Amino acid sequence: MPKMNLTSPHGRLIPCDVRLHGSEQRVCLIAHGFASSKESSTAQMLLDHLEKLGLGAVAFDFPCHGTSTADYTALTVDACLQDMRTVEDYIREAVPGAEICHFGSSYGAYLSLLRLIESGEPRRAFLRCAAVDMDHAFDDVMEAIEGQIGQMGYSVYDPGFGPGLKLSPAFFESLKGRSVFEMALPEGARIEMIHGLADPVVDVESAKAYAEKIGCRINLIPDADHSIATPEGISTLLERTEIFFKA
Repeated sequence: MPKMNLTSPHGRLIPCDVRLHGSEQRVCLIAHGFASSKESSTAQMLLDHLEKLGLGAVAFDFPCHGTSTADYTALTVDACLQDMRTVEDYIREAVPGAEICHFGSSYGAYLSLLRLIESGEPRRAFLRCAAVDMDHAFDDVMEAIEGQIGQMGYSVYDPGFGPGLKLSPAFFESLKGRSVFEMALPEGARIEMIHGLADPVVDVESAKAYAEKIGCRINLIPDADHSIATPEGISTLLERTEIFFKA
């Protein structure tokens, strides 16, 4: 199926890359990282990989990411979760009865956990370099962020690639009180993680602590950074996602 736009209940367009044929028993939502998009190398690799395995897959852009035309004020955790629900509704219409599962990278992994918990369903989620401490990710730079907001009404986030993001006060407010460490997973939920031991963006110790808390497998990749783009990282990711989503 082609690339398409869905529409959120608030009228936002949600750009999607859809790999559905209508008969899949399992469909995976692929959630990209902060300041990334559905066109990232990881998202595109997973779309191809899961389709070859006989699974359905949908990658999509969060508000203000990729080809989303949403105003910067639309980027909040609540809006991201609403867009995930909208994509899920589309999947249920396109493939009735299919099991919905998740693949998330970094911020998208954090949101995948929040959405899984919110659903109350025993879903499965594979998390790459999960930003499990996203609710505290900006703590060390909040003074500078508040200074920018005071001057311009927003803060500018520069990821070191692409155009960056404007972040409104509502975005930072929406992170508060949303620690996945303090939330219980639905009974029967299945989680697996992968993380680079040289990740400079998301602390591997936080990821290990979360994996220990919920009792899930975490695949630790030597010499791999936040992208886990080493040969060992890519091969492990493809091998483990096949085992995890096909089981």
